[in-house]
Amino acid sequence: MSLAEAAKPALPSSTLRSYAMIGIVFYAFGLVLNEIGNGLAQLWLVPYADTISVLGFVIALYTASLAGLGTRLTVLIGIIYGLGIFYVSEPDATYVASGLRIGSYNMTHSVGLGLIGFTMMLLIGLAFYLTRMKSARGALPKQDPGSTG
Repeated sequence: MSLAEAAKPALPSSTLRSYAMIGIVFYAFGLVLNEIGNGLAQLWLVPYADTISVLGFVIALYTASLAGLGTRLTVLIGIIYGLGIFYVSEPDATYVASGLRIGSYNMTHSVGLGLIGFTMMLLIGLAFYLTRMKSARGALPKQDPGSTG
């Protein structure tokens, strides 16, 4: 850690948790808009819904990284999210050609949504866990270095 990073004051855990909740709300709102767009054949709505969902993911990822998420876990979560996006957004012919098809088109779409949802829940859970760990470590009573008890 550099001196500049050590000098920066850490955000309070309540602020980080608020960011995490904003991310999950954006993701859920985008997911609902996506289902409305696909279900009611309002296809003009789908790109906006996807953008809002990805914005929610980015906010959740940012929150988890502020809370102390490591690089390796961030990369793993990004790979799982990318697979989910592949299964949600690509047409059926792409799955067949790549050999990564899972059952029917609807089943593949559901697997993709499950992977994306899993990464969102994992990011939010890690952000909450890491902020709890920081607040527990920071709550230790300060003791005079010269005292024995």
